[in-house]
Amino acid sequence: MSFALFVAFCFLMMVVVCYFGLVTRGTEAPSQRWKTLGISTTLSALVCGISLLVWSQLKSDIPELVKPTPFKNGETMMLELQQALKNDPNNSKDWFALGQMYMQTNEFDAAITCFDYSIRLSQNPYAGQYAAIATAKYYSESQTMTPDVLSFLDKALQMDELNDTALLLIASDHFLNSRYADAIVQWTKILDSNRPGIQRAALIEKINQAKSML
Repeated sequence: MSFALFVAFCFLMMVVVCYFGLVTRGTEAPSQRWKTLGISTTLSALVCGISLLVWSQLKSDIPELVKPTPFKNGETMMLELQQALKNDPNNSKDWFALGQMYMQTNEFDAAITCFDYSIRLSQNPYAGQYAAIATAKYYSESQTMTPDVLSFLDKALQMDELNDTALLLIASDHFLNSRYADAIVQWTKILDSNRPGIQRAALIEKINQAKSML
């Protein structure tokens, strides 16, 4: 309830009470009129007081609007990562995240540099890093399985034979080169792994598409 609405409500109630008092005074003896007027005034004040209490309670029950978190676009996130790496150039995680951002903008050579730094700065490089740099090199070389790409893929799969990034790259290359049965095998591996985060619907669609082309 807004404050203006509250004031209007109080005014209306006072009019009603006063009207009641006037009507009543017209039928009362003169000795009772001042007494009735006092009662009317008291009732008016009481109505206003109760209304104010109710309005205050309603106002306190209204939750404050939560300010939405400003949306960060890719360019903003990239600038933040670049600034973070200026402050801490040995942060392996930030290098990897920046490489992923470059992959999204098809800047594959820049992504390769970032993933390379991420691997070299990690005490214990993991499969995802090798799969990521393999993917960046693959697209940088016009979707060609060069010796470097194959080497990084081998490292990734030795660490994690079901690494979805590595298997997706292998499957995509099979499909691109019309090896549809081989592509289905790789996509099925990912699907059967039941790992969190895999896009099951997209994988099933790819498998069905490849089957239709056999």
